[in-house]
Amino acid sequence: MSFRKIYTGLLAAALSFFLLLLHSASLFAENAEPKTNAENIHMYQAKPITVTAQKREENVQEIPEAITAFTETELEDAGVETIAGVIDMVPNLSVSQGLGGFDGVSIRGIGPSMFTRKNPVVIYVDGVPHDHVRNFDMELLNVERIEVLRGPQGTLYGKNAIGGVINVITRKPGNDWEGKVSAWAGEHETYGMKGFVSGPVVGDQLFFGISGKYDDFRGYMKNDHPDQDYFNSGNVTSLKGVLRWLPAESVEVNFHAGMDLQDKGADATIAPGPVRYHDYRDPGDRDDSDLYSAALNMRYEGEGFALHSVTTYWDRDNDLLQDRSFTPGGGLYSMADKSKTNALSQELRIQSPDDAGGVQWMGGIYYSTEDTDYEEFSSTYDTEGFFGYNIKYDWPGDRSEETMAVFGQVTFPLVSTLDFTAGLRYETIHKELEYRREVTRTDTGGQLPIDPFTGVAVPVAWDLGDDWDALLPKGALSWSLNEHVMLYGSVAKGYLAGGMNAWGDDRGTAKFDEQTSLNYEIGAKTSWCDGRFLLNATLFYIDIEDMQVWNQPTPGIYVASNAAKAHSQGIEVEARARLLQGLDIGAAVGLLDAEFDDYGSFTGNVPVLSPDWTANLSVQYRHGSGLFARMDVEGYGTTYYDDANTVKRDPFGLVHAKIGYEADRWDVYLYGNNLLDKEYFTDKSFGVFTVGEPRTVGVTTSVRM
Repeated sequence: MSFRKIYTGLLAAALSFFLLLLHSASLFAENAEPKTNAENIHMYQAKPITVTAQKREENVQEIPEAITAFTETELEDAGVETIAGVIDMVPNLSVSQGLGGFDGVSIRGIGPSMFTRKNPVVIYVDGVPHDHVRNFDMELLNVERIEVLRGPQGTLYGKNAIGGVINVITRKPGNDWEGKVSAWAGEHETYGMKGFVSGPVVGDQLFFGISGKYDDFRGYMKNDHPDQDYFNSGNVTSLKGVLRWLPAESVEVNFHAGMDLQDKGADATIAPGPVRYHDYRDPGDRDDSDLYSAALNMRYEGEGFALHSVTTYWDRDNDLLQDRSFTPGGGLYSMADKSKTNALSQELRIQSPDDAGGVQWMGGIYYSTEDTDYEEFSSTYDTEGFFGYNIKYDWPGDRSEETMAVFGQVTFPLVSTLDFTAGLRYETIHKELEYRREVTRTDTGGQLPIDPFTGVAVPVAWDLGDDWDALLPKGALSWSLNEHVMLYGSVAKGYLAGGMNAWGDDRGTAKFDEQTSLNYEIGAKTSWCDGRFLLNATLFYIDIEDMQVWNQPTPGIYVASNAAKAHSQGIEVEARARLLQGLDIGAAVGLLDAEFDDYGSFTGNVPVLSPDWTANLSVQYRHGSGLFARMDVEGYGTTYYDDANTVKRDPFGLVHAKIGYEADRWDVYLYGNNLLDKEYFTDKSFGVFTVGEPRTVGVTTSVRM
């Protein structure tokens, strides 16, 4: 049976589910079981989570959007340490971890933009925005919760959030002293340690928190080069501090500062072929980066309003050198990236208080700048056999962008159970590119006057700047049938600004257009059996215009353009259940049908990095005696890595498990990731394949204050 027939059948089933909800809504009040005492209800409830997805505190089950939220405890139980681990738990969201730190994220059929180097999902860490493909797999430290918003979020979150947002919220320190230290050791000589401590400096007024992590790993890819045992080794050091100040009852100030230092070797990439855990790599390969970030969040509660200011800054240095020949000689053998990016943003907004009834409103202004200086962005070819020397192509250019926006959103009740939300953002972006391409001999470092492959005079240099602007409307209608069931429908525009080809010589054709989308969504959020069972479902259709795509007409030259039209449609179902005290089950399924509607010979093909299904299941038991057991299963459907759909990854699944004992002050667990030792790829782009981690068994222990 074809996927389209399966998809159509499930779509019909989902529509029937919505009709069933309408029919059964009144039965909740009439036929609900008599409630037991509050303590017993609490023990068995699959508790909903309070989030700030719409920049105010709300119950996630009462927000008319597809949102998946995870608490600190849920993340620790699942063993999630990075953003990539969070993505694995969300339907129709996937990450392709490939060559050179390129973490391409795809959501609902919308993937990364090659030449803006932006992902369609923006990460916010305590307000600091990260949308770059090189910033996407950050470590998680002392997290209170993570919120994943699916669908365009341009109205409130602005640029590049065409597909969604991941909000990472760190725990706030308070009057109570808290602390925890964890350590782990596993196969492939993996060792690590993390911890945090927080408490008061001045009671009721000034508090601090500090957290850190160190992770060291030997890697699992053996090097066929005689001078190195394993080539994907490395270590990561992360540190974060927070100061919280309450100078008055109506004022709160939070200052966050952190750093992530990565010192890694080669990527886990191999020459195209079947999965194998070895290849020939240069022992000098590296992927080092230093990321520093800071955020100042200030809030003032006035009479009938709240004023917020969010100031952020981040700075990242990259030093990348990766071998791509996989043999002692011949072919393209290395690529390098020595660059520095810094970004500054400022948001001011005024809004109704979180606890305000009736009409809820907000409005604000936003400004940001981002600058990238490429000292070197090069590809080196082994051409000594042809010319007597090797040739390096280098693009040492600079890129910058400046964004300004105004936005507003209002939610007002039409009747007692029916609310309407309307939002609008106007955004303007100015981008500049200082383009330069050089061709040099690696033996002397001298520049060549003529490109020996194309015959073009070099160096090539030019400057180009342009502006893009957009109106981003959003409307949502929510209907609370009763306290157990909410139905909603929404329409929102998504937007990703255009840009300039950073690796193409032709100034006249360098610019490519913005990518836009219209997202139509209907959903239901329900709770059953006194809150023991939560079931949410979403249907969506996305009409995509001018999807940004890229191709490689000649080696080392990449050209961006726009596919005229594409669309995606799908179903997402998420469920959480507490069957017994301590027994929790969670599941999520996403089905996706995405294709190019107008893209030359590729019309009808599937966009890259868009698996046709994703699924995950977790079963966890926590006994009062301290025993703990958990199993997770995750799976992905067919994924294509080129527009021609000639390079693909077949469906596969992974199984993870964890058992342990939890005491009042300490825990110890035995874990196994990829327990069945499934062989798989995480990426097949840029002419290389990235190998996923084999089975890894280890132990972790924690001690609490």
